[in-house]
Amino acid sequence: RERDRDSSRSDSGREKRPRGGGINDDKWRRGEEVGKESDIRPDWGSDKKDEAEKKEEIAKPNYGSSGKLEKSRQIKKNGIVLKHSEPPNAAIPNRRWRIYVFKNDEIISTLHIHRQSCFIIGRESRVADIRTDHLTCSKQHAVIQFKYKSKVDEGGNTITQICPYIMDLKSANGTKLNKQPIEPLRYYELLEKDLLNFGSSSRDYVILVADEKDE
Repeated sequence: RERDRDSSRSDSGREKRPRGGGINDDKWRRGEEVGKESDIRPDWGSDKKDEAEKKEEIAKPNYGSSGKLEKSRQIKKNGIVLKHSEPPNAAIPNRRWRIYVFKNDEIISTLHIHRQSCFIIGRESRVADIRTDHLTCSKQHAVIQFKYKSKVDEGGNTITQICPYIMDLKSANGTKLNKQPIEPLRYYELLEKDLLNFGSSSRDYVILVADEKDE
């Protein structure tokens, strides 16, 4: 009976193992559970791949507008940024163009516009080449730009001329050519006897070419 009691004690004090077989004794002694190793998945390089993708995203160039290039292209006159920059085909005219300013059917001013390639029109005295003091005119209202124009004549020959163009610089009250409003930021060719009006000003600006004797 004592031996039976001792054997029962040893059985009760012994740590029971789950049945079913296939369990490694060494793993059981270390306290490892069945299936624990299956929970530890192999590293297929996912973390390294994520890091590489992040580096690639950082290294991608940004083609968005930063504003620095635009600022570098800005043209200033007396510290004021001009709304207009001359095109590559700008040129000083080889004809003596004039603007005759009328008010109440009387000539009040004659403007010589053949001595440079570009004339800013507006109220801002520090940048305007042609002043328009009317309150409905913008500080940089419009521009007269001379530039090359090529055309083919009746004989099939290409002729290059320097012609004047008017462009409204997104003014508040617009520009009119021959009493018709023009679209902003678009060139319109000026011909002799064309009429310009700026804002609600009553002054008429007539485009003409002077004779040699008038020079």
